[in-house]
Amino acid sequence: MDYKIVKKDAFTVIANAKNFPYEGAKEAVPQFWQEHFGEGKGTVVMGCYGINIDVEMGQENFEYLIADPYDPQHDVPEGFVTRTIPAFDWAVFPCRGAMPDALQDVNTKIYTEWLPALKEYEFAAGYCVEYYDDPSGYEKGTLDENYYCEIWIPVKKKG
Repeated sequence: MDYKIVKKDAFTVIANAKNFPYEGAKEAVPQFWQEHFGEGKGTVVMGCYGINIDVEMGQENFEYLIADPYDPQHDVPEGFVTRTIPAFDWAVFPCRGAMPDALQDVNTKIYTEWLPALKEYEFAAGYCVEYYDDPSGYEKGTLDENYYCEIWIPVKKKG
C-alpha cells in the first residue's frame, strides 16, 4: 500500500461530535455528515477533518468529529466542542476517488492488508484522522473521481 510516515505536532480542532457504535458505523458516519450540512452547521465547521477517537482502544463505541482547525481567538458556538489531537508519528495513506467509497476502500485495506503485514510499526493510540481536500477544487466536489483525501493512523516503532 502507498503510505508515508510523517511526524505531526499536536493540534486542536473545533468540531461537531457524536458517539457511534462500531457496528453500523460505515453507514452512520456518512449520514452524520449529511445531517451536519443539512442542519447548516457547515457554516461553522466545513469538515477539513473527520476524526475517530477511541482512546481506550477496543471499546464498542467511538467519538467521531467533523472538524476544522481551531482558532482560539474565536468562541466555540453552542453545539460544538474542541479536542486536542496529540503529537504522533502518523502513517499517512492517500485516497483518490468519490466519497465515501474511496475512503472506505482504503480504510478496509489498512486493516485487512497493511496492519496484519506490518513488521516495523504498531498502533500508537486510538485515533484515526481523515483529512479532506477542499472539494471546490474538483468539478464534482467530493463525488469527483479525482477527489483527494488522506487517512492518518498514529504509529510507533515496535519493541
